[in-house]
Amino acid sequence: MGNLIYLEYLDLSDNSITGGIPLSMGNLIRLEYLYLYDNNIIGEIPSSIGNLTSLTHLDVSSNKFYGCIPSALGNLVNLEELHLFDNNISCQIPENIGRLHNLSDFDASMNNLTGQIPLSLGDLCNLEYLDLSENNIGGEITNLLDDFSKCSQGSKLQYFVMSDNMFTRSISSSLGQLTQLEFLNISFNSLQGNMTDAHFSQLANLTSLDISYNSLNLILSDDWLPPFHANLIDMSYCHLGTRFPSWIQTQTTLRHLSLSRVELYGNIPSWFSDFIFNNSVIYLDLSSNNLNGQIPSSLSVFMDLSNNFFEGTIPLNYRYSGEVHILLLSNNHINGCLPAFFCKLTMLRVLHLSNNYLSGEVPNCNDLYPISLNSLHINNNKLSGPFPSALRHCDELVTLDLGGNKFFGEIPNWVGRSFPSLKFLRLSSNSFDHVIPASIGSLTSLQVLDLSFNNLIGSIPSSISNFSSMVVKQNYTDLLYVRSYHQAPCAFVNQLYRCAGVVNSFKDNIIINAKGSTNDYTNALSAVASIDLSNNNLFGEIPKEITKLHGLYFLNLSNNHLTGRIPENIGVMKELESLDLSMNNLMGGIPFSLSDLYFLGSLNLSYNNLSGKIPTGGQLSTFNDSTYVGNKGLCGAPLPECPNDEANHSPYQAEDDDKLERVLDYAIIVIGFIVGFWTYLGVIFIKKTARITLFRMVDNMYDWMYVHLSLKFTKLKLKWQEKSLST
Repeated sequence: MGNLIYLEYLDLSDNSITGGIPLSMGNLIRLEYLYLYDNNIIGEIPSSIGNLTSLTHLDVSSNKFYGCIPSALGNLVNLEELHLFDNNISCQIPENIGRLHNLSDFDASMNNLTGQIPLSLGDLCNLEYLDLSENNIGGEITNLLDDFSKCSQGSKLQYFVMSDNMFTRSISSSLGQLTQLEFLNISFNSLQGNMTDAHFSQLANLTSLDISYNSLNLILSDDWLPPFHANLIDMSYCHLGTRFPSWIQTQTTLRHLSLSRVELYGNIPSWFSDFIFNNSVIYLDLSSNNLNGQIPSSLSVFMDLSNNFFEGTIPLNYRYSGEVHILLLSNNHINGCLPAFFCKLTMLRVLHLSNNYLSGEVPNCNDLYPISLNSLHINNNKLSGPFPSALRHCDELVTLDLGGNKFFGEIPNWVGRSFPSLKFLRLSSNSFDHVIPASIGSLTSLQVLDLSFNNLIGSIPSSISNFSSMVVKQNYTDLLYVRSYHQAPCAFVNQLYRCAGVVNSFKDNIIINAKGSTNDYTNALSAVASIDLSNNNLFGEIPKEITKLHGLYFLNLSNNHLTGRIPENIGVMKELESLDLSMNNLMGGIPFSLSDLYFLGSLNLSYNNLSGKIPTGGQLSTFNDSTYVGNKGLCGAPLPECPNDEANHSPYQAEDDDKLERVLDYAIIVIGFIVGFWTYLGVIFIKKTARITLFRMVDNMYDWMYVHLSLKFTKLKLKWQEKSLST
């Protein structure tokens, strides 16, 4: 490669090239364009790259480079485009980056860069695109903004992204002097201080504003009119004030609005529903505020109004200008019936209405169904009636939570056939009765099954061994639904990959009772595996097939009428962290294989008919007597000792045994000394043949004494160990 000294353009991008960049590439002194992105190139960027002084475009992004950015890059004074993003590059950005005065595009995002931004970066007045997001850069950005604003002919900066770093302190009002700025993203930092009208005073070209997940305090006058017309505004987790901002209605091109957890109070103004509909708002997030009153009557593709105090009923006829994908209204005070409007939302993927006051039956959708539904949470309401038949055609369901309602009747057989992709099924705290259908074993993707606190009868179906997702340990992956709406704001900038991080992704959740507590699993949801059939009227034996579920984390069968023995090979379920079999009629001994469960942190076998000695070892030694209470036939630590144990003798008898042992030991020692001493003296006066015979006798006596002493000491040692364990 180094012999191609007249080469001016080299594009090796989007291949499967491995290894490092050869040092000889530094010989290509006439090279102007070098594209190596989207490969598997590894190693450090060689300093010989600094010899390519004719380079105008250098792109080594999406590889496996590590080490520092070589300071030799400061020699590339003709460079206009420098892309280093999506690697493992570390260290601080070199100070001599300020020599690249022709640089207009610099992207070093998604690396491990540290330290502070070099002051010389502010000297690059031709810079239009700057992205340092998703690094570990700290310090402040005030000086950088001040330097950009001081450029003699004005800053050309259009795209400024510093999100997902460790920036602190306040933001300089010189931000408002960057008149060409179109895209601003400083989210997910530790910025603080006030932002006033001056910070936006001359940003007439701004189309995307993201200052979310900081501690910024926006102090904007009541009559403030933004100089810009943005497509995206995200101020989540900042302090916006208590009143709903009236300046929002001036943003006639707004498609993405996120004001989550900004401390808003009161009613949403009447004009807001028309604003959503007329402007075709795609993404709306007003969650985790103190908003009340009636919920808006217009829908977005993504709408999150959860964790507020909205009240009243759900509008019978929602208005929406496009397909609705995600609707989150949980944790409010919404009452009344669930209207049939959701049947018409055929592209609806996620519907969360949990923790409200909804009542009545789930409407029958007749010929129109939300067939694209992935996640449905209507738990913790007052809904009633049989299992909702409207769900029969929702064959894309992944999560279904009907828990904490008043549903009754049987769990229909079609549940096993209609939900081939179902991973999380929660029907707890209802009034379902009849038997658990054997067809439930057809839910092979199931990871969480919660049927607790119902009136189910019959035996546990052996078909649960068909839950193949519980057979092996699951890996952590993000359960993201509805990817299409993520791309909507990407039309606001020229290149798709440059806006990939501006829209919040949605993660599902499920409630799991385990280890004596209730937890809401979100981040680890994809990896958890749980079965909870507790507090029903199930009878029969625990099916041996359940031990095939080697990836199961939590198993709760408590408070039923189960009989028979605990499966002997339960120890093969190596991932078990919580096991609750309490309040049943189980009999027999506790399997020794339980001691093989090294992750077992919670065990409850209380109030059964178990008998025999409690196994020891492993995690079993960490549990107290409450684990086994209510089993009259059990004995051994931590319960009282078993009757046939030697350690259960009276203390007086034990004391006599100890005295006898000591007397015997002393007698053997004295006899040994006497025999040994006189034997030694006698050998001097005895003939050779007699001496040989005597030595043989002494050897035999020595062996006999050694064996008996060893037995005595071993026995004493065992007694001391038993005594120490009992205390």
